[in-house]
Amino acid sequence: MRLPLPPVLRAPLVGVALLATAGAALVAAGGFSHARSSTSQAVSPPSPIARIATAPVSRSRTPLPVKPLRSVVAPDLMLTTAVPLTQKQVAAVLGLRGVEHSTVVSSGAVRVGGRAVNAMGVDPSSFRMFTPKPTAQSDALWASVARDELAASYAAQLPLGHEVHVFSRHAIDARIGAVASYDLPVAQLIMDRAQAGALGLRMNTIILSAPDRRLSRLEGEITDVLGPKVLFSELRPATVVDRRPKTYRELYMLSASYCPGLSWKVLAAIGQVESDHGRNVGPSSAGALGPMQFLPSTWASYGVDGDGDGKADIMNPYDAVPAAALYLCRNGAGRGGQSLYDAIFNYNHADWYVREVLALAARYS
Repeated sequence: MRLPLPPVLRAPLVGVALLATAGAALVAAGGFSHARSSTSQAVSPPSPIARIATAPVSRSRTPLPVKPLRSVVAPDLMLTTAVPLTQKQVAAVLGLRGVEHSTVVSSGAVRVGGRAVNAMGVDPSSFRMFTPKPTAQSDALWASVARDELAASYAAQLPLGHEVHVFSRHAIDARIGAVASYDLPVAQLIMDRAQAGALGLRMNTIILSAPDRRLSRLEGEITDVLGPKVLFSELRPATVVDRRPKTYRELYMLSASYCPGLSWKVLAAIGQVESDHGRNVGPSSAGALGPMQFLPSTWASYGVDGDGDGKADIMNPYDAVPAAALYLCRNGAGRGGQSLYDAIFNYNHADWYVREVLALAARYS
């Protein structure tokens, strides 16, 4: 399928990104992806998701047990309060009609090496089911968290295997035991709840799955329980394109409209870098496919049926472009600024890639 390319998108062509494999320093724990080379000391991930790096096991203490993974659940909603949640409030939220799965976490900003990083204190056994499948399936990663090591996201750019000083209200020293993708807002540094408590982070966030509920109504019911000062982040994968645009420009614009704050120009720039707006759909050297160059493993989590034909087709631009918007949105692109940088960086873990996308986006009109 080819969509006609309007004159406004006829910028200089950059071709398809042929992506090199990740460096030998990575230890893969499920999933493969394309990644460009990096000279940073931090671990370079695949793009947009899938490889997990784990450091050699620390023997400082006996690992706490982590329950086996039974299923991977698509999160629908994350809610965060300004004050700690009480057990009664948590029970009331989880008792609302249609809430099927949930996990309660501590969240807040911490400082690592002088930089602000968004951290979550989790129960590894319940939290892992809400992460992408390759991450959820990594027993080594969650065992690392359970023995009081830290699991960083690729966007955090923290060095695998190194000891770091983490500061909030209080401070701890801990080792980066794993690096992976989590695809949840503010999930840059994952730690055990006990460590989060030692830092002074509070139990103030619930991640839940309620697939049969309309989110706007569920949010209203949660507000009735918790009061008006609740921050909601909608995470549900959805069919986001409800008609068939005639041009890529129109498709980019329509897809971006479902992520408030995300400019269609960013999607257009990514489409140009990845496939020259559908002219070269792969496969890449790493197996990425389609106009937005998704890996099949990533597509399993983010693919959408954008044109209502009953299937999510990685090669179909009507499905692939909204899926890219969904991926960027779930990584915070709608917030702009550094969050937009981080979201594009998650799409392809390379600073030059982000700079190229943003430079191209600035040229569209």
